[in-house]
Amino acid sequence: MKNTIIGCLLFCSYHVKAQTLPNFELIKLEKIADYKKAEPFVLQTATFLLSTPFKSGNKDRSNSLRFISQWMNGTPDYSLVIFDVMDKIGKDNIDLLGIYISAMTKFTLENKVAAKDPAVIKLNAITMLIKYCENKDNNLKMSKQVKKLAEANEKGELEQALK
Repeated sequence: MKNTIIGCLLFCSYHVKAQTLPNFELIKLEKIADYKKAEPFVLQTATFLLSTPFKSGNKDRSNSLRFISQWMNGTPDYSLVIFDVMDKIGKDNIDLLGIYISAMTKFTLENKVAAKDPAVIKLNAITMLIKYCENKDNNLKMSKQVKKLAEANEKGELEQALK
């Protein structure tokens, strides 16, 4: 009985965590040590963005992406590059880019050893982006470029298409 209650509490705490955002005003990203301390909040934020439907102009989404971007630009522990993917998902599609950045961040923080390889990060982040867009409830349409990547993914050729 005790294990069941503890398991339920852990599940509920994770579920609530994924659906809520931290208070960004309380998280300082000023010193190098701040970035390491912020990692759980960055992961929580990326998970939030990837688990909630897209809404254009939503303040929570904007604040979340600003926080993740600030962390990405300042963290000394990870090198997260987005420029080599912009053409692959649509240069001018900021909405898709935001989901890609969230996916890249989430993968990196959940797979720290694998995240040492930029190609692995890119492949997994694109896969998450495709999955997010394929869920009609998320209200985010694929660009022509992402549709091509989704087709390549279905054929098992995504890694090749990203080169």
